[in-house]
Amino acid sequence: MIAEADTAARRRVAYILSPSYSGSTLLTLLLARHPEVATIGELKARPLGDIQQYVCSCREKILECPFWADVRAALRERGHELDLTDFGTSFRATRRGLTDRLLAAAVRGPLFEWVRRTALRTLPGPRQTLQRRLDRNAAVIETVLELQDGRVFLDGSKDVSRLKHLLDADRWDLRVLHLIRDGRASADSYMRHHDVTMSRAALEWVRAQREARRLLDRLDDGVCLTIRYERLCEQSQVVVNDALRFIGCVTDGSPPAERSHHILGNRMRLAPLRAVELDEKWRRRLTDDDLRVFARIAGAMNAELGYE
Repeated sequence: MIAEADTAARRRVAYILSPSYSGSTLLTLLLARHPEVATIGELKARPLGDIQQYVCSCREKILECPFWADVRAALRERGHELDLTDFGTSFRATRRGLTDRLLAAAVRGPLFEWVRRTALRTLPGPRQTLQRRLDRNAAVIETVLELQDGRVFLDGSKDVSRLKHLLDADRWDLRVLHLIRDGRASADSYMRHHDVTMSRAALEWVRAQREARRLLDRLDDGVCLTIRYERLCEQSQVVVNDALRFIGCVTDGSPPAERSHHILGNRMRLAPLRAVELDEKWRRRLTDDDLRVFARIAGAMNAELGYE
């Protein structure tokens, strides 16, 4: 059995941090074109639904995809059995016990984070569970890097608390790609996907932004690059090249050739990625009432991010 804590030491890992519906899948697909980038999209691996019908981004059913068969075989050699219905890489709660509450809690102030860190390091149950999940993440990262012949692993999971656990583990050389988008666009998508009011969507967006800010404020200089979704769409090659150089990939500025990838996530993974177009359908979908509610709840924070 390979000692993952040793083999994964100081591997370069790039992490996309963003609220939901901010363009993380688009950014993942664009970066995944580069031959030095290895990725499966969101390493936290949400439940895939009907596993018999789930389609990998290569357009093979995941249970018939040769890449995923290789992943499972390679992980087995490392001492890990991979269940495609539960990767075991998420830090989110699966039960309501103390361990899962500690792992899944949102990032908060310094006092809470000190208490959480101390508990995860000293209490046997939480410490062992965290260690197992970190070991599983390390095993999957190493396996995907080897199979895709990559040098930088890209995790498009977005979650703030997940990023905090990866940072605290101090196993990887992490670079954060902080993706931001006009909050009105993100709130519009949240409303449609979750069938909620603008009030609920705006509050969720503000919560995500505040949590991200708490963590970003603690990062060392040079660890985070902010990317605007709108500029990513309007000047995609410039932005992608900047991001590639930031995460440590060699690029001459020309678009990398298309290559097969195996990305999990939303339906965009299956769409052909040709010309990148700015999606601003929210401008015609949101009503005046929606816009007033958003402005009352989230307008100040949106303005701080540069959106009027």
